Amino acid sequence: MGEKNLEILEMTMQEFQKNGLKFTLNDIASSMHIAKKTIYQYYASKEDLLIGLLDYGFSEIHEKKRMILASDLPPAEKLKEAMIAMPDQYQLLDFRMLSTLSEKYPRAASALKDHLESDWEPIVALIEEGISKGIFRDISVAVLKTMFTASLEAFLSTEVLQENGISYQEALEDMMTVIMGGIVK
Repeated sequence: MGEKNLEILEMTMQEFQKNGLKFTLNDIASSMHIAKKTIYQYYASKEDLLIGLLDYGFSEIHEKKRMILASDLPPAEKLKEAMIAMPDQYQLLDFRMLSTLSEKYPRAASALKDHLESDWEPIVALIEEGISKGIFRDISVAVLKTMFTASLEAFLSTEVLQENGISYQEALEDMMTVIMGGIVK
C-alpha cells in the first residue's frame, strides 16, 4: 500500500471518529491539504474509500489476531483475546457510528459482513485443539461462529449499544464473558 493511500485511510479514520459516516471526501481533502481529485486517484467514491478502510482495518485486526494466537497465553485467554482482537489505533474509534452503513453504503456493509465471516480458520483450530485436550467443552464451532458474527453485525448495524450507553469495546468484552463463562453463577 502506497504512503499517500495510507495517509488517506488514516485521515478517513480521523474524520470518521469526528463525524461518523457523515464525513465527506472534501473533509478528508481539506484536512490533508490536498485536492479531492487526489483521493479519486485511489478511490472512485466514498463507498469505495469505506471498503478500502475496512480492508485495511481488517488486515490490521487479523495481524493482531495472529500475534495473539502465536503467543504463550493459556488457550482460554488466547481464544478470548483473539476473538475480539483490536489494534491499538482502533481502540478509540466509535464503531457504533456504523449503524447506518447498510442503508447508505450497501457494498461497504456487504464487505464488512464478509470480513466478519472470514479468517476463522486459526480460531477454529484453537477451539478444536482445546476440545481435544479437554480445555473447552465439545461445542459446535459453527454455532459459536454464527452467534459471534451475528452479535457483531447487530452491534454495528443497530443502535442498541448507543441506546444502552455501551461502548463497542465494552460490548465485545461482555460478549466474550458470556461466551467463555455463560450466565450461570
